[in-house]
Amino acid sequence: MKPQLAEADLPKNYRLLYDLVQESGPGRHLTMHDVYVEASRRRPGIGHSTVYRGLVRLRELGLISEILVPGAASATYEPLAPAHAHFRCTACERIEDVDYALPRRLLRTLAEKYGFAITGESLALEGRCAACARSAAP
Repeated sequence: MKPQLAEADLPKNYRLLYDLVQESGPGRHLTMHDVYVEASRRRPGIGHSTVYRGLVRLRELGLISEILVPGAASATYEPLAPAHAHFRCTACERIEDVDYALPRRLLRTLAEKYGFAITGESLALEGRCAACARSAAP
């Protein structure tokens, strides 16, 4: 069960981080460094460790999503959104949202077959994005 804390009850530094991720909007994936740069612009003196701890806490509270895409240089953060997959371009390293979710029936079948209690899913794809694929075409 996720700890309960309302957005309005967040400490001021965590509220700033939450607002930054929310303002980024759907489909934008911010690294911890991206969040730190903007947070320090808005609140000079905020530390790296405060940003790191804040992002971890916001994720634990279920207020933001932490995206771990294999092959990406670091975790990225995004606002909560309906289930979707992520695509990482192996050429430009950009991460894009893909409107896709694993079928519930498949998840139920896997849970039954292996005795799992599946509570979440994450799907990551990789290859060349449309722009990189076009630029690599002969």
